[in-house]
Amino acid sequence: MSYLVLARKWRPRKFSEVKGQPHAVRALTNAISAERVHHAWLFAGTRGVGKTTLARILAAALNCRKGAAPEPCGECESCTSIEEGSFVDLMEVDAASRTKVEQTRELLENVQYAPASGSYKIYLIDEAHMLSASSFNALLKTLEEPPPHVKFLLATTEPQRLPVTVLSRCLQINLRSMDSETISDQLTVICKGEGVEAEPGALVRLARAANGSMRDALSLLDQAIAYGADAVRETDVADMLGGAGQPSILHLLNALAGGDGEALLNGARELRERLADPANILAEMAAALQRLALLQTVGEGVLDEDDDAEMLAPLAEALPADQVQLCYEIAIQGRSKLALAPDPGLGLEMTLLRMLAFRPVSAAKATRSSAPSRPAPVPEAPAAPPPEAPVASAPEAPAAPAPEAPAALAPDAPEEDGTREEVSASVGEEALSPGEWPETVAGLGLEGLSGDIAEHSELVDAGGGCLRLRLDGAHENLLTEDVRQELESALLAALPDVRKVEIEIAGAGKGDTLAARNRAEERRRQQRAEEEFKADPFVQASLEIFDATIEVGSIRPVDQADGADSRAGRPRSRAKP
Repeated sequence: MSYLVLARKWRPRKFSEVKGQPHAVRALTNAISAERVHHAWLFAGTRGVGKTTLARILAAALNCRKGAAPEPCGECESCTSIEEGSFVDLMEVDAASRTKVEQTRELLENVQYAPASGSYKIYLIDEAHMLSASSFNALLKTLEEPPPHVKFLLATTEPQRLPVTVLSRCLQINLRSMDSETISDQLTVICKGEGVEAEPGALVRLARAANGSMRDALSLLDQAIAYGADAVRETDVADMLGGAGQPSILHLLNALAGGDGEALLNGARELRERLADPANILAEMAAALQRLALLQTVGEGVLDEDDDAEMLAPLAEALPADQVQLCYEIAIQGRSKLALAPDPGLGLEMTLLRMLAFRPVSAAKATRSSAPSRPAPVPEAPAAPPPEAPVASAPEAPAAPAPEAPAALAPDAPEEDGTREEVSASVGEEALSPGEWPETVAGLGLEGLSGDIAEHSELVDAGGGCLRLRLDGAHENLLTEDVRQELESALLAALPDVRKVEIEIAGAGKGDTLAARNRAEERRRQQRAEEEFKADPFVQASLEIFDATIEVGSIRPVDQADGADSRAGRPRSRAKP
């Protein structure tokens, strides 16, 4: 049974049939039309983009019996023999198997003789970077000044490995990796020509899997036709490539949008049972998230070439833009670190759980069942104690009902609400002072970006029911609308006298902030650790005996735990002789 693979059967035979390389076609056809064909050409590019194909078409155009023309006729004896690989004046050399200098000299022995049947004698050297240094040296003189009837065509995937002396003697054309749309369009034409039924989504998936290589795409198409029994279906292609498939990816994204961790894990495990590759699953998720970002930024018109725009549109509305960006980053980072995981399946699950855990504040609030009810009742709980204060007349009175109020309002977070009540009670009726602001921030219990913004903000004024904060410009990009709303809700809940919160952006601030206090405390701890370390008799004796010095920056303070002896938390250091 004789079968010609699609990559050979559909190889372009004219410049007009070449896809995805218009710059190369233009340079070659213009050179032929102007009769300014260089004696040495170098075609560089990744695998399967048309290096050897363009070289053969150029050889056919130069040796066509109908005369040198921008397009070979494809019908004369020279054109057909070049296509069949039997043209005597076209010598194709695989440099990977002919690396020795003796073989190169043997090849060049017949350079001075005129072509046997064509107009030019063509030397096509494939994978030219594999030639040895001695072979390149033997080729240099002929490559620089060949006879008028000789043309050299070199093809390589690694032009940087060619000597500069060779590069300077060649006219180099860099071929580009092809985009998925160009490849899928060509696959559609080939399927119609072969009479194969193919789903558009399946061809798009094959084109993306080819990574810019037309030859790889045709090989995958051959495999898909055999796998699907002369039909190319998207589900079959997904199974063949070890991918998830569009429905499964949409299921995972919907679970992510709804904050449904159980559905997310079940979907991942179902894909693993189908033997889907975790790396391919994350790659498809990243591709879907990229298309979601395009939908959110540009609109549906940008995805007209795909058939999934309508299915992605609801997700583009359900998922915030910042969550899409974060999940995309987590997907590509998780894919790159799958090899470090104990098992690729576990790495996939942890990556999906990370998407669920490290969601922006806006997405987390949308899926938290208690989130809508908590901001409203929290200010009311600390408002009840002031009327009872004159009756009790004891300083402990406001703190007595604190544990009960949060237990009734928000059972899932009593500590956080109790902390906010303590902050509220400590403020009382007096206006908050800048010196009290860091303690107030520490009592809010905020985390994430809103906590970071609060720690780096300083209090300007708290009079008239308006809390004015100043934030240094270095943190301006973190102050998104969602972060601002989260911070304002926490402050209004903890400070009953405050009715409005204003945040202004200034230069590098030097005010009293919680972050500044933390840095100062770290410096004090560092200084104290260094002093204690240097004062240690054992350290002093070691320095004297070994004539050593303490390496600058090597001392780190160690926290003491539960009343342990101070020497148990002795700072560690390295001594340099």
